[in-house]
Amino acid sequence: MMTDLPTVVSIAALLAVTIAIVVQQQQARTAQAVDVRERHFELIKLMLDHPELDYNATERPPSDERKTAIGMSLWMAHWNTLWHIGQLDEKALRFNLEDLFAGAEARSWWRRVGSAWSSKGTRKERRFLTIVGEECEKAARAKPAVQLREPVKSGSGVRD
Repeated sequence: MMTDLPTVVSIAALLAVTIAIVVQQQQARTAQAVDVRERHFELIKLMLDHPELDYNATERPPSDERKTAIGMSLWMAHWNTLWHIGQLDEKALRFNLEDLFAGAEARSWWRRVGSAWSSKGTRKERRFLTIVGEECEKAARAKPAVQLREPVKSGSGVRD
């Protein structure tokens, strides 16, 4: 019976370590989700405060085109982060990109910066960039569509 006690203690210790790792992973996922939501909130707030950064604003004031490029880059980086942590699937990514690339300005921007936008060589990153390129080209080939969406002012997400 004494020889079984060390085995039981070892199994209990291993179980405790396993539980601790699972709890730690859950905490990390929760922290990631909170960070992503905060980043999204900050992006929306930034677009509301500075409509010149919003690629989708219908009443964007005339400004330096670099500001709009900064806004597009911020959204692309946000979607890239979501993609990498598994919070954005391909369907949702394509939906967002369709909206982004509906404007010629965004397509022109991506054609200028796309090849140098990321230097990551991971399979997941390459897939992300492939999807972005496909959606940009798809939008460029598309005939100008009748406006299906109501105009959105300054990226507020609220219909007029």
